[in-house]
Amino acid sequence: MNGGPLYLVLIYLHPGQTEALRRYENLALRVFHRHRGQFERILKPARVAGGQPDPEAPPDEIHLLRFETPEGLDAVRRDPEMVALVPLREQIVRKALLLRVDDVPLEGYFNRG
Repeated sequence: MNGGPLYLVLIYLHPGQTEALRRYENLALRVFHRHRGQFERILKPARVAGGQPDPEAPPDEIHLLRFETPEGLDAVRRDPEMVALVPLREQIVRKALLLRVDDVPLEGYFNRG
């Protein structure tokens, strides 16, 4: 799948919800596939050991999602199976920021002077 809409999702979890997030993602994955979406990457920011919770801390995870069509994300959000998962997601995810992003080729991006 290339060229479809690309989204970056910053996910902030309620404390102790990492394993619950894995279970939720496994349930949500079939809905994403149904609407021709996929997880392209899941990134975990490095943590400082022993640090206190910080309201400006990095997200717990960063997901890179892609859909074949611009309608894919809306279709996932409206899917009855995904709607049924909303209460579970709210127990797990404290905050999520979704950004539509463009994949910018590095070739020609930087000044070659």
